[in-house]
Amino acid sequence: MAQDLHLPKVEICKEACISCTACDDACPTDVIRMGKDGYPFAMYEEDCQGCFICEWDCPVGAIKIRITRWYEAEE
Repeated sequence: MAQDLHLPKVEICKEACISCTACDDACPTDVIRMGKDGYPFAMYEEDCQGCFICEWDCPVGAIKIRITRWYEAEE
């Protein structure tokens, strides 16, 4: 039987971002961090729980969370 894995992918559009830090402040797992360039990035993307809070809190829609479904065969 295959195991169904859902892996979140954090996509940040720097062209749309206004560097307001709302996503960094909102992230409950501390995945989103502000970089030295003033823009957010996903520091620990593998820890993302796909809660969408950063996406919902972004005032300009610069963040999207994509959930990818992977299938991994059980041994």
